[in-house]
Amino acid sequence: MKKISLAIAILLSMGAKTFAQNANNPNNQQVQYHFFTNNIPTDWNYPLVGLVNNVNGNHASVQIGLINSTTGNFGGLQAGFINSVGGDVLGVQSGFINSVNGELKGVQNGFINSVNDNFIGIQNGFINSVDKSFYGVQTGFINSTNDKFYGVQCGFINSAGQIHGLQYGFINSAKSLRGVQFGFINSVDKLEKGLPIGFLSFVKHGGYKAIEVSNNNIIPLNIAFKTGVRKLYTYPMLAYDWRLTDDRLSFGCGVGSNLDLSNRLFINPELEGLHQVSLDFNHYSTLRCNLGFNISENFELVAGPSLVWQFKIDADDFHQNYTEWDPSIVSVNQVSLGWNVALRYKF
Repeated sequence: MKKISLAIAILLSMGAKTFAQNANNPNNQQVQYHFFTNNIPTDWNYPLVGLVNNVNGNHASVQIGLINSTTGNFGGLQAGFINSVGGDVLGVQSGFINSVNGELKGVQNGFINSVNDNFIGIQNGFINSVDKSFYGVQTGFINSTNDKFYGVQCGFINSAGQIHGLQYGFINSAKSLRGVQFGFINSVDKLEKGLPIGFLSFVKHGGYKAIEVSNNNIIPLNIAFKTGVRKLYTYPMLAYDWRLTDDRLSFGCGVGSNLDLSNRLFINPELEGLHQVSLDFNHYSTLRCNLGFNISENFELVAGPSLVWQFKIDADDFHQNYTEWDPSIVSVNQVSLGWNVALRYKF
């Protein structure tokens, strides 16, 4: 029995070498099958299962192994730890590292995915890279497409040349946008047709950037940095009240829109949340309806009424360990009318 097992192991390690000549192998090239390594010539379209699979040319079938390599075009399923194709791919690549030197039509799934030409289909991995254009869905932690992107790009960091569709992530970057960016930080060189939506959106050409100093009935001094586009911008802000003996600083954020009535006049609705830096829980939510006036190319003046909701819990009650909500700990819960006046510098 031991001799039989030893003989089988030797045969598997030696493999089989043939010189086949048929329609698929007109040049009488060597076809080599090993348990560890398989080497076949171009257009020898039979499945390959081994630790290392190598095709010297084109292959249309299945490759399953630790390392799969095809120097020409590939069609079918390539599954392994490292998958590499020197030409185009029509099918599926699945592994830890997937690389295609040509164009891919299908699915690429792995930790690191790279395509040097166009991609049509779905690319899913931790790091995804396409050198030319992309048509489909790209999902991962880092997604990069150098040329045009048509579809959905979803990840922590997204980068593309021209976006035609949706870019969704923590950081989004595009040279031009025809669609929607949705993320914490958005960056666009040129806004053609679309909308960036996020905490901070920077648009180089066609965007809106302004520093605002304002006064209102709640806090006398407010400074905000407003970015995005005129029809939808967001802003972080700081506020300071020198009238108080302590807890003078507050911070917040908001969203607003400039709706032009003429070259000079515009309506400016805003929704803002402001929180006092204090041991107390003291929060203001404000809805404004300002009327704006373009003083010059760089300056705007806005003013108008506001609706303010204040919600406050005193520190002694706020830090108690309550097992259920007790309305008695709320010291202030009221809605009141207010006003706002601000000067903006656009740049």
